[in-house]
Amino acid sequence: MSQENTLIINGLHNLIDYSTRENQKAHKGFQELHNAIIKHFFNASSVTIDKIEKTICLGVAVLSKGCNVTINYDDLNAFLKSCVRADAGNITFYKNLLHYYTLTEAVA
Repeated sequence: MSQENTLIINGLHNLIDYSTRENQKAHKGFQELHNAIIKHFFNASSVTIDKIEKTICLGVAVLSKGCNVTINYDDLNAFLKSCVRADAGNITFYKNLLHYYTLTEAVA
């Protein structure tokens, strides 16, 4: 992996760390970040995170039909990081997320 790609992945991991801290959990923008990461990883049409029950409900297309899949997690931070793939096809997506959240959070 190139140095730039490593920086992007590390930057996204840092953003995930920041966004899952206790004082940031209610921040709507970070909920959208978490949904985007999960949606991208699972190629889901919808994502609902229930932080109380520690479940994620995915809307996915299976054989031209929709279905819902529920995933349980123990640690949202670790789950989100496990959804980050360090391959060339995903780097642009992650770079765009970092750009958006750097600008948004710098202004907010």
